[in-house]
Amino acid sequence: MRATFPLIIAAAMAGSLLSGSLALAQSVNTGEAVADPVDTGAGVNFTVGAGAGMAPDYEGSEDYEFVPLWNLRAGNLYHPNTFVQVLGPRLRSNFLPSDHWRLGVSGQFIKERDDVEDDQVDDLEKVDPSLLLGVMGGYDFFADPREQLALEVDARQDVANDNGFLATVRGLYGRPFAERWRFDTAISSTWADEDYMSAYFGIDAGDAASSGLDEFSADEGFKDVTFGGGVTYRLFDRLSVTALASYARLLEDAEDSPVVDDAGDENQFFAGALVNYTF
Repeated sequence: MRATFPLIIAAAMAGSLLSGSLALAQSVNTGEAVADPVDTGAGVNFTVGAGAGMAPDYEGSEDYEFVPLWNLRAGNLYHPNTFVQVLGPRLRSNFLPSDHWRLGVSGQFIKERDDVEDDQVDDLEKVDPSLLLGVMGGYDFFADPREQLALEVDARQDVANDNGFLATVRGLYGRPFAERWRFDTAISSTWADEDYMSAYFGIDAGDAASSGLDEFSADEGFKDVTFGGGVTYRLFDRLSVTALASYARLLEDAEDSPVVDDAGDENQFFAGALVNYTF
């Protein structure tokens, strides 16, 4: 196990980096759904999944596009509650062998904002892709690896292009509700620093002249509140399907930015589905 554990982390991180080459929407919240764990006996279990979804073509957009979606998960690393998971453009993990406490690395990839549907936003200077990495911690009130009622804090910094810092407070609930069914849901709010807000929602004089949108200075603050979740149905012992959906409401300067107020929509939706195989 000691030899394979670093390989598991490396594989998950590679999966997160691979998302940079695919057209995933910015800041898609894919909920917190996971494939229903399958009891494969002692030792690590793995889940691989693939699917597709519909998401805004940039954060704050009113135009939607198809995006690829995947689920890569290694569970029961050395305790039933330890795992590493890449779900779409997000990385989550827990490395604490505890029934209640959680601590792990987190990550999020945001594709560059360029060549979008809206002509005015397309005329803005492009925003380079972000690779945010950080830590997440929390507490699960249930001592059952198949159920959760948890609070998490997830802090991450862009390490690729200095596009800023995000901190998310998240509440999670999930459990099986029938022999083959599982339900997971989450509510969260994300605080963004001035670098992030300026990159994605600010408009300087040059951008205003080229796009026709008004100049706008976007300050740090809570940028959204998000409700998301998923339902998983186990078709066979190792094969399952998961449906995901989320709704995000942009707030404060994110909502007031002309990128959103004039050219986009403060209401952001995501829907997708995955087929998962656990072994």
